[in-house]
Amino acid sequence: MPSQEKKRRPLSSDELKTVQAKLLERKQELWNDVVQDLQADAKNDHQELIDTIRDQGDAGLEELRERTVFSLIEIKHNELRTIEDALRRIESGDYGRCMDCGHWISPARLKAMPHAVRCRRCQAQKEKVERA
Repeated sequence: MPSQEKKRRPLSSDELKTVQAKLLERKQELWNDVVQDLQADAKNDHQELIDTIRDQGDAGLEELRERTVFSLIEIKHNELRTIEDALRRIESGDYGRCMDCGHWISPARLKAMPHAVRCRRCQAQKEKVERA
C-alpha cells in the first residue's frame, strides 16, 4: 500500500491552476450549450405554434419534445453544479480531499475527473452500496 500512498498527494499550485482553468472552460462550454438549447427550443416553439394553428398536431409529441429538451438541460445543469462545487473547493483549499475518508485523491483521478469528490476506493464503496 505504500505505493498507493505516494500517488495520493495534494496538487501543486500549478496543477490547481490548470484544473481551475479546465473547470472554467468546461463551465463556459456548458453555459453556451444551455443557451443554444434554449434558443433552439424557443425557435422550435414558434414554428410548432404556427404548425399547430394550421393543423391541430399531437400534443403528446410536443410534451415528449419538451421533456427531452429539459432533461438534456438538467444533465448540463447537474454538471455545472459539480463544477461550481469543485471551484469552491479550490478556493477554500479543500480541493482534492476525499469527502468520505479525508485522504488525498490521486492527481491522475483528478486529471480524469476534475469534479471528483471521492477517492477511487470510497467511490467504489458508495456505488456498491447504491447498487444493493
